[in-house]
Amino acid sequence: MHIINSSMKKYFHIFLLALPLLLSGCVGDEEIKIVRIKDVRYDELRGSTLRLSITATVNNPNYFNVKLTNANMVLRLQDNIIGNVTQVEQIELLGRTEKDYTIRLSIDMRDVMTNIMTLSRVFMNDPRDLNLSGTVHVRSFMYSRTIQVDRLTFQ
Repeated sequence: MHIINSSMKKYFHIFLLALPLLLSGCVGDEEIKIVRIKDVRYDELRGSTLRLSITATVNNPNYFNVKLTNANMVLRLQDNIIGNVTQVEQIELLGRTEKDYTIRLSIDMRDVMTNIMTLSRVFMNDPRDLNLSGTVHVRSFMYSRTIQVDRLTFQ
């Protein structure tokens, strides 16, 4: 006795063929954007690694939630590289929102003492001379995209 008859198999095959079309309709073409960085908070310094928490306004115009899974950027003061920036933990971005999120970052600093002096001077005064460039990876279910970030400044 067959549990799946031939008509059920036919519908199952049609469903498998239609699945990519259904999923591609859910993905959407609207790009997720980091609108601005609003706040920067120092968490800790361990060796040559500085931990920061930034509050960023992120716009997700899509109908679905996505996870910000990996950020690899370079932090610069004007055009001088301070260090490489990586994301510490994943963040889920809610669909159809422009919302503030706290993003925890780790900065591997090249010349620790020079950069600490520079960063402390900038954070005490005006962080607008800092900028981030690099990539941010987002994913949701079967959707995955790497977003290029060019000279994102602190406001």
